[in-house]
Amino acid sequence: MDDSIVRRLLYASQVCALMVATVGVLVLVGWQADIELFKSIHSELGAMAPFSAVAFVLAGAALLLLRPDYDRTWWGRVARVLPWVVVAISALTLAEYLLDLNLGIDELLFLDPHGEVQDEHHGRMSVVGALGFGMLGTALLLIRLDSRTAQRLARLLALATGAMLLMGLLAFLYGKSSLYARPMFHGVALHTFAALLLLAIGILAIQPARGFKTLLASAGVGGRFARRLLPFAFATPLALAWLRMRGEQAGLYPAGIGVDLMVVTMVAIFVSVIWWNARLLDVADTKSRQARAALREYADEMADLYERAPCGYHSLDADGVFVRINDTELSWLGYERDEVVGKLAFRDLLTPENANFFEEVFKTFKSQGEVKDVEFEIRRKDGSAMPISVSATAVRDAAGRFVMSRSTVFDITERRLARQALARVNEQVRQRLMEIEQIYRYAPVGLCTLNREYRYLRINERMAQINGIPAEAHIGKSIWEIVPHLADQLVEIYRPVCERGEPVVEVEIHGRTRQDPENDHDFLASYFPLKNGSGEVIGMTGAVLDITERKRTEQALRESEAAIRALSLTDPLTGLANRRRLDEAVRSEVHRVQRYGGHLSVVIADLDHFKRVNDEHGHQVGDSVLHEFACLIRTHCRDTDLVARFGGEEFVILMPEVGASDAQACAQRIRTTLAQTVIPPLTLPITASFGVAEYVPDESEGSLLRRADKALYRGKAAGRNCVVLAEAEACSSG
Repeated sequence: MDDSIVRRLLYASQVCALMVATVGVLVLVGWQADIELFKSIHSELGAMAPFSAVAFVLAGAALLLLRPDYDRTWWGRVARVLPWVVVAISALTLAEYLLDLNLGIDELLFLDPHGEVQDEHHGRMSVVGALGFGMLGTALLLIRLDSRTAQRLARLLALATGAMLLMGLLAFLYGKSSLYARPMFHGVALHTFAALLLLAIGILAIQPARGFKTLLASAGVGGRFARRLLPFAFATPLALAWLRMRGEQAGLYPAGIGVDLMVVTMVAIFVSVIWWNARLLDVADTKSRQARAALREYADEMADLYERAPCGYHSLDADGVFVRINDTELSWLGYERDEVVGKLAFRDLLTPENANFFEEVFKTFKSQGEVKDVEFEIRRKDGSAMPISVSATAVRDAAGRFVMSRSTVFDITERRLARQALARVNEQVRQRLMEIEQIYRYAPVGLCTLNREYRYLRINERMAQINGIPAEAHIGKSIWEIVPHLADQLVEIYRPVCERGEPVVEVEIHGRTRQDPENDHDFLASYFPLKNGSGEVIGMTGAVLDITERKRTEQALRESEAAIRALSLTDPLTGLANRRRLDEAVRSEVHRVQRYGGHLSVVIADLDHFKRVNDEHGHQVGDSVLHEFACLIRTHCRDTDLVARFGGEEFVILMPEVGASDAQACAQRIRTTLAQTVIPPLTLPITASFGVAEYVPDESEGSLLRRADKALYRGKAAGRNCVVLAEAEACSSG
């Protein structure tokens, strides 16, 4: 059936019912209000009888309510009664005609003193009308019965009534007054014919999928052919006959030629219509052949897909015996098709443990019609085992009886191996999670999780110790409740994490804790955002390390390193820089003047006859003299100058940004002061000799010191207690 045509026919039936009921209502209104147009459309044919109008209202309502969804409702019960009333009205009227009676029902509703209903009995419906209501009312009664014979008879009654009424309408259209002269058609109003014909059409259309209307509603070629030709079959003869009659009446041609013209025209029209439909059928047949070819190709592809699919397909009958199996599953089993189909049952391929399970599943499957992902272990022909997963749906006949299964089979060998591997991995993960949980709980680092309101969601033992509150007392509490003295500082740290989702790594927190409120503590903390699936920050996790002891240790170590470095770079006797510190400073200053330019001078001083002091007074006095000489040198040097003990009684003054003349003047001041100073316990002043050298371009630090040393020895050779300026000779870089 073409669903759209079925819906249109049902809709047409409802429209016909509504129009019939409307005609009846309007006629009753016309009788009540004396409106001639409503009572009689054509004055020559008279008015519609009041009881005809009542019958139309009842029959139209009965047809309108003839719907399955009204069957068990109050409306359905009303719809069963209404046709009986229509049949009763028809039967009483026909009895009056047949028995020549006047039962007094004709003017029961309205009087007809002027004989508007053209019948010798005022107000009585015509014989045709009474007969039509009887036949159509009976059809409405029969069509509700669940019997093919009754429904067929109802359709025949509707067709017969329609044919009878069509004769009356044609007589009106073609002006055949002789037909109305017959008693049967006397006094029939025009709208009575029309409404009865609509009622007959509505009854025929109420069952579009039954009787001859099955072809009309068919979605096939026959249905389309019938729907195209039926309008021409009805309209063409009616129109041509009317045109022929009008032509004859106008004197355009005699009666014989009129018949010839009508026949020729009708033949031409029907030949054209047949040719047009044949053309359409030929095109449809061509498309059908193409569709069948495509369908065969598709069927071949489906067959190939079925046989060579990456999964197995089979069908089992009600006893579980194979009735169909594809090549893929046969290749798994190692059997030939004729060894399986019709000979082996599915249970024959199963292990004994699985066979009993299959019987239970198959019994449930046949009743419920579906199973999904049921796992079995089958034995191949060579005896090897193979795990499979089966999903199936049941195929049933029209009576709902089980015909066969439609089963899909998957080789789950790899899935089972993967499942076993997954189980092992899950166990390992579970163990690791337990380990992680233990590590989290007892880690030496404080760990915690907070939500966006800075409330603790989770915390480990070390964090609880740092805060000085049991771990369980943290849960649900805010940082203002747990660490109020650090809350403001923590909020500033947390803000970029919660508001922008940016981690804060290794930030130092300084403050006091409940556990040790008397002393300041230092903590090293890192915080990371926690996000949901959509990337929204829902909280953060933090790791806090108490680095108080480490900070104290680092401070002590720095102080110790500074002291050790100072000792490593200082002469312990004089407190001046030692040779190592001097070498570093000379190297650095030489590089500076090489890169940026400027001046650099070096002064080397040596106490004259110092060995005599040690020999006469002892080394303790000698050390005291060295210390006093060192103090004397420092008093005459700038803070930016470096004074170092070069070794024994030799001292070096490194003077950045000082030329040779200024360095020589400084050395003279030191020499003069020393020569005038008596250093206890000595009784006489002691003198010193000085060598001064200024850096020359491209000179190395070693060359600079050697030139100053040479100048010193020239001074000693010249009699000591003097300052000698080194010659500005070209020096090698070595």
